[in-house]
Amino acid sequence: MSKVIAIEDQQRLSARERSPPWSAIFVFLLAVSIVAAYWWKTSLPAVVRIAGGPANGRYAALANGLAQELRTRLAIEVVVSETVGSLENLHQLETNQVHFALYQPETREILEGRDGSSGDEEPAAFVSNLYPEFLIPVAPKNSSAALNRIKNRIWCCNDRLSGDFAMTQLLLRHIGNAEDTINVEHVSYSDLPKQIAAGHVEIGIICCGLQAPVLQELLASSLAKLIDVPSVDALARRNTSLSRDVIPAGYFQVSPAIPLEDFHTVSLHAQLLASNNAPVGLVEEVTRIVTEARFQRRHGLTELFEGGTTYATQRPEFKMHAGASNVFNPDLKPFINPDFVEGTEGIRSFLVSLIAAAWLLRRWWTRRLVRSQEHRLDRYIRQLLELERQQMTVDGEGNAEESKRLQTMLDDVTILRQEALSEFTAHELNEDRAVDCFIEMCHALSDKINAKLTRHALHALRQRL
Repeated sequence: MSKVIAIEDQQRLSARERSPPWSAIFVFLLAVSIVAAYWWKTSLPAVVRIAGGPANGRYAALANGLAQELRTRLAIEVVVSETVGSLENLHQLETNQVHFALYQPETREILEGRDGSSGDEEPAAFVSNLYPEFLIPVAPKNSSAALNRIKNRIWCCNDRLSGDFAMTQLLLRHIGNAEDTINVEHVSYSDLPKQIAAGHVEIGIICCGLQAPVLQELLASSLAKLIDVPSVDALARRNTSLSRDVIPAGYFQVSPAIPLEDFHTVSLHAQLLASNNAPVGLVEEVTRIVTEARFQRRHGLTELFEGGTTYATQRPEFKMHAGASNVFNPDLKPFINPDFVEGTEGIRSFLVSLIAAAWLLRRWWTRRLVRSQEHRLDRYIRQLLELERQQMTVDGEGNAEESKRLQTMLDDVTILRQEALSEFTAHELNEDRAVDCFIEMCHALSDKINAKLTRHALHALRQRL
């Protein structure tokens, strides 16, 4: 009997070994899918695009320097696009035309009457402050023009989408004039010295870094002079991005000193922004570049060099990009790339649902198979019933041969019970009611055989007496 059961067990085990390892195949495919999704979401773009501002400007110089660093370090193609200024740069970031751009804070709020928080999503993400841009009004050398006495004069700045035009608008509002009362013309930095020398521009408004070539050409050559900004403290207090600042005497030229004495004005930080969809790894690399002392010295980023992380993260207009945050706050860097987490959110939900559905389907199919196939106890119960039928053919008053048959049957019941119970765990013995039924049947059959053995012994004893 035990040999028959062993043969059946071997046949079931062989069938199980021949079946494909579906669980292992599913886990392998899932792992391959995760690795492929991680590579796809964290890989760098084939072409990195940077909005650099007008030609020959400070923005363009920094953008080209950043592009060269990226080409050297990452061996990827980088394209610097020429724009008219900060607002166009922001528009290109918002529409994902570029990955990075330089921007003058509050330009959008001043020119369009809204800031980055007016929509559902900010148009861009903050990376780092680079250098201060100073509000610098200039006029021809022999001019007696003053900002607080302007009436129908000609002002000069860059394009209407530039930070210079935004500061021009802000300055007009500060001194109580409206644009429709002032003839504002738009002249590029490269043409400004010629227009001032020709007398076509009486006052020019510039907002740029102190190392901008246009300032050297205008001031060091005595072609133009600085015009005081009235009520500098009030102007700085009204605008959150502005700070009161001073250009020290002799900064542009020592002898004769230009400016002759300290020039009080306001400044704001030129910011490097990134598209919201820019890969975290790419933004991390760009942030490392702008925070390196070599890059800062090469491009004259003195304030960033001296102030470090504190200066780099001051007064951001937009939320900091996760890539920049990983560099400035390495202790808060997540273990898994945020691009991968965000980009695979839908896939993860689908996979979880798929796994749950597969588990439920497998459970249903397993139960269906169990119900369609015999229970593990079925063969033991059949053997037990066969023993019960055999014991019915033996009474308790036979000869010694029948007594031996009964004893053999009793031993077979014991062996059958032991073999059946050895296949079940303690949890299954506690949960499966079929096991209880089988044990009760074994006890009942054992009692019957023992009763017949007792009668047989009593019958033999009476015969001897």
